[in-house]
Amino acid sequence: MATNKIIILLLLIPELVFCQSRGVFPKVKNNFVVIAHRGFHAEFPENTIESLRKAIEIGVDYVEVDIRTTLEGVPVVMHDANAERTTDGKGKISEMSTVDFRNLKIKGTDINPPTLSSYLMEAKGKINLYLDIKDADAVRINGLLEKYQMKNNVVIYCSSPQVFEWKKVAPTIPIIVSPPTTAKNPIEFESYVLSFPVSILDGSLKMYDATIINKLSEIHIPVWLDTLNAEDNEESWNAAIALGIKALQTDKPLELISFLQKNNLR
Repeated sequence: MATNKIIILLLLIPELVFCQSRGVFPKVKNNFVVIAHRGFHAEFPENTIESLRKAIEIGVDYVEVDIRTTLEGVPVVMHDANAERTTDGKGKISEMSTVDFRNLKIKGTDINPPTLSSYLMEAKGKINLYLDIKDADAVRINGLLEKYQMKNNVVIYCSSPQVFEWKKVAPTIPIIVSPPTTAKNPIEFESYVLSFPVSILDGSLKMYDATIINKLSEIHIPVWLDTLNAEDNEESWNAAIALGIKALQTDKPLELISFLQKNNLR
């Protein structure tokens, strides 16, 4: 009898892991999820309040935004570790005071890069956020999410080593990770997912086929594809849809929304 109970428990463990790992997914209005990579940066600078507002205006489901911290540990919105590419400043964001960061100007504009606090204040009640954790403390970010009542409106992208920290700090927030490039078949993908309490996988179109997507669907792990750069076009979008993908991250959110509407998917 005891042996039978152990066998049943072992059979249930994978399902329990998956149920616990899913977290509370933010509510969306559309069946097909559109994620605006760094906001609507075709018209406004990436990762700014302005690109966030435009993304909200055109009706995306999520805005992806990159998070780093200043010298004092204050979370700020910036993709690169250094200021040179996008701003008039120089040096590492992590070695810059918060005051100096807030005084930066986005190149060619009078726009200041935002702190995470100001970004959350603008997003609250309007949009879900896909927080890409580049270099930031989970406890500090979770505190801001609680302060601005955004915990139910975010998903967290982080590296595999950060997953357990995030699940300890904020167990209900869905976690996105990238699968290893060594995973090539359904068994290897399933094995990887069982190693971490993740909710979602990302990655490029070439990483997946129908057998992998079907296996992940069986164990309730959705794939939110990154159709960026050379893959950000109708051919790739069609291929993703054919695989059963229902969420895409894009640099062309307006075009993707139009494409989905034409195909009665939104």
